[in-house]
Formats: sequence, C-alpha cells, structure tokens
Amino acid sequence: MQEMLDRLESRYAWSSLEVDGVEWRWLDTAGKGPAVVLLPGSVGDGAMFVRTLLSLGERLRLIAVTYPALPEAPRLADGLKAVVDHLGLPPCVVVGSSFAAWWAQFFALQYPQQVRRLVIGNGFTDGGDLAANPLFDPAWVAGVSPEALHATWLERVASAPVSPLQQLQRVMLARRQSPASLHSRFAGVTQARACPPLPLEPSQIVVLDCADDPLIPPEARDRLRERYPGSRHVRLQSGGHYPHLLNPEAYESLLLDLSFE
Repeated sequence: MQEMLDRLESRYAWSSLEVDGVEWRWLDTAGKGPAVVLLPGSVGDGAMFVRTLLSLGERLRLIAVTYPALPEAPRLADGLKAVVDHLGLPPCVVVGSSFAAWWAQFFALQYPQQVRRLVIGNGFTDGGDLAANPLFDPAWVAGVSPEALHATWLERVASAPVSPLQQLQRVMLARRQSPASLHSRFAGVTQARACPPLPLEPSQIVVLDCADDPLIPPEARDRLRERYPGSRHVRLQSGGHYPHLLNPEAYESLLLDLSFE
C-alpha cells in the first residue's frame, strides 16, 4: 500500500488552508468530471481513498479531505465550507465514510446549497449505535489519553492479519495520523447526536452500507435507513467498513452513477 500511496502523491500534491486556527488539507485530482468531496472516517487521512483517487481521478474532480482534530460537527461543517469556497466548487457530491458520514449530514444541514448529492457511507445515527463496542465505549474514550488510544489502535492494527486494509491502516497510524486526530474522531463518535432533518430532497440522499460491516451493527444500519425514507438505499454484500478499499468496483460504479446522473 505504501507504493500505491507514493504513486498517488507523485500524481497529486497536497494543498492546505488554515480555518479558525486549524489546518485543513486535501488532494484535488482536478479531473474533468463533476466535483466529488471524499471524507474519511476515524482512521487515516484523505489518502484512505487511494484506490478511488487513482482509478477515477481523471474522470471526476475528486477532492479527498483531511480534516483537523475537531470532534464537533458544526465546526467541521464550517471548516469544510471554507475549503469548498476556497476551491470555488459548485454544488457537489459529498461522500462521508463512518465518522465523516455522520458529520457530513451537518454540512448538508448548514449548507444545503453546496450539496448536489449526499452519500452517508457506513455511517450511524448517533453515538448510541456504537456504545456497546468496547472500542467506542464513551467512558473509556473520555478517560484515555490521545497517546494511549493511538497506541492501542496501532497495536490492534499491527496484530491483525496482513491485508491491503491492514497495511494501509498501519501506515496511516504509524506515519500520518496524530494521536490528537484519532482521539478527536473517537470522541466525536461517542458524543454524536442525531442530525436534525435535512433541507434536501430525498432523491439527493444516498445511504450506503455493507452487509458484512464489522463495526456498524445491523440494527444501526436499519435505524439510519429509517431516518431517510424515500432516499436511495444501497447495501453492498461485501465491503466491510471500507468499501472503497474492499469492494472498489461497486463503490466506484456508484460514485460514477451519482456524479453523472
């Protein structure tokens, strides 16, 4: 995976913008097609979408964002708005994964004029959906130091069976993502509240999940779908918690469909 990341970053350069004292970074493929904003989940930076960026970067204008260590959805939404304004983006497809699938809903709530389509990918409704998982236990996350949480996750990933996902997560945690960043995202998950109803048409919203997601329980997937009746519901039979890595063909096909519809 390091070789793939090197290829990505030799093709596209990182850009950055300071917003309210914190740094936002992104890769912009500057492709000829419609603009799509990609937001990673708790682990990793914008290059977690490395397969998507390399595969579709010339057909779509993909902007893969690394957001700062902020757990609050409104501040993240404001920061992303500053980035899209800086780039002069038209209304675009906004794709959130996991934690970012949650706070991207607040971006659509606050700035609906900027959203052509919203993809809520492998997401959840509020922190209660994951509270039973020891990794997202609110008391543990609140009490553990960023350094200890980061070390716990790095050890967990390092001891997992070798796979492209394991290799990518290990690179991210060992070399690219700070303890403060990881801890803020976990804190954001545990503190998450349900987003109010969105000022979007149901046809603008896509709820994407995977039948084999090991992190989002089936009842949480169903609960999220029920919040958006009339929207497009896409359930992939494989893809785990990272369909952009584990089922890239189906994931990329969906992005192309949504971008050119």
